[in-house]
Amino acid sequence: MSILTMKPLKKWLTILMLALVIPTYAVAQDTYRMIGAAQFERGSDFHRLSFPVNPVMAGSLTFDSNTFVYHETGNSCSVKVDKRVSFYVDPIISRSFGSFDNFNSFLSRKFHAKASTFTDTFVLSAADAPLCEGLRYATIYKSPDEIVLLDGSWAYLFERQTHAPVNAEESFDCKKAATNVEHLICNNPELAKLDATVSRGYVGMLLTDSKEISYEDPVRNGQLDWLRNVRNKCENPACLFAAYSSRIRFIKSRISSAYPSYPAQEPDQDGD
Repeated sequence: MSILTMKPLKKWLTILMLALVIPTYAVAQDTYRMIGAAQFERGSDFHRLSFPVNPVMAGSLTFDSNTFVYHETGNSCSVKVDKRVSFYVDPIISRSFGSFDNFNSFLSRKFHAKASTFTDTFVLSAADAPLCEGLRYATIYKSPDEIVLLDGSWAYLFERQTHAPVNAEESFDCKKAATNVEHLICNNPELAKLDATVSRGYVGMLLTDSKEISYEDPVRNGQLDWLRNVRNKCENPACLFAAYSSRIRFIKSRISSAYPSYPAQEPDQDGD
C-alpha cells in the first residue's frame, strides 16, 4: 500500500474512532457520593439510608435524565422521576424550614452547603426495592456539584465524586505526608499501625455513637479536637505513642460492647 493511500485511510480511521469515543463521554454519568446525613425536624422516622461513616462504603447516586440510581455495597436500585422543575422555595421547604434562609442556614451548619447553588428540584416516584426505600417519593435538590435528598425528617448530602474515595479505616497516605507529625508516623511502622487502629476505632464510634453525620456531630468534632490539640502537638515518637495509646483506650471504652475485639482487627479484615 502506498503512502498516498495510507494517509486517507488514517484520516477515516481517526474519524471513526472519534465517532465511537465521543458518545461514550457524552453518556458518562457523574457519581454523587453521600457525605452527610442530618435530621432537620423532630420525627419518629429512622434514617432509611445508611450513614456515610466510611467513604468507600457510602451510598452514591447517579442520574440519567429521568431516573436516579442508588448504589450501596455492590447493590443498586433505581427510582424514576415523577416531576422535575427549576429550583424554587417549594411547599416542602416552606413547611419544614419556614423560609429559604432557614433552609440555607441548615445546609450551611450541617454540611457547609449552599442552597443558592441548586438548579433543579425532583420529586421521585415509588420505589419497590428495599435498598431504595429512602428514595420513595423523596424530594431531591440538585446542583452541578451537590445533591440534597429529603426523606421524611432526614436530609442527606451527596457530593459529586472527583476522585476515588479514601478508606477511613486505614492510616493516611504516607506519600502525601506533609507535617512533622505525619513524617514521624510514616517513619515508624508501629506508629503507622496505631494510626490505623485509631482510624478504625473512629469509624466504630461513628457507627455506635453518632446521631448524624455532619459538621455538628460531637463524635467528629471530638476526633478533630484530638488530632489538632493532642496528636499534632507532639514533637517526638514517645509523645505520639502516649497520645495514640490514650486515644485507643478512650475509643475502646466507647465501642467495646459493639466491637469487643477492638483494638485488634476483625477476622475478616486484611492485616496491616
